[in-house]
Amino acid sequence: MIRAVRPEDAAALAAMFGRCSRETRYRRFHGPVTEIPAFYLRHCLDGRHRAFVAGPPGAGGLVGLASAGPVPGDPSVHEVGVLVEDAWQRRGVGGLLLARLFTDAHVAGVERVRLELCRSQPSLVAYVCAHMGVVASSASGCDVTVDVAVPAPPLNRRRSPASARAR
Repeated sequence: MIRAVRPEDAAALAAMFGRCSRETRYRRFHGPVTEIPAFYLRHCLDGRHRAFVAGPPGAGGLVGLASAGPVPGDPSVHEVGVLVEDAWQRRGVGGLLLARLFTDAHVAGVERVRLELCRSQPSLVAYVCAHMGVVASSASGCDVTVDVAVPAPPLNRRRSPASARAR
């Protein structure tokens, strides 16, 4: 289940962060962090960043967080961050969060987002470069910065029962 973050999610997000490995936290925040940064959490919870959470259906816990907020000095570009706890990685949670974030950004008129990726994740860097509308990229140290055009949400291709019978 993907939904917008709510102020009462603070404790669940802190708990999720605690279940993330040191490597996962490093890849998300590009440094050694031991707790979710207070300013970042505050920006997600108070609406300064668009933010969505993921939780397994029927469970109370959260397993992922995706957010986007204006880049200081260039509010036309929003920086995106995704954090999925280790036990839920490679199950599509990050992709679902990112899709929801991009849909929301598109509706809000955001045309470009920035992703800060770690070179230690070459498959992620390659995927983003091959499958997203990259408009600019640069590398510095162990980071790769990629600006991506926000895609329009896919059209709902479900057919109505009547159109399916007509075929």
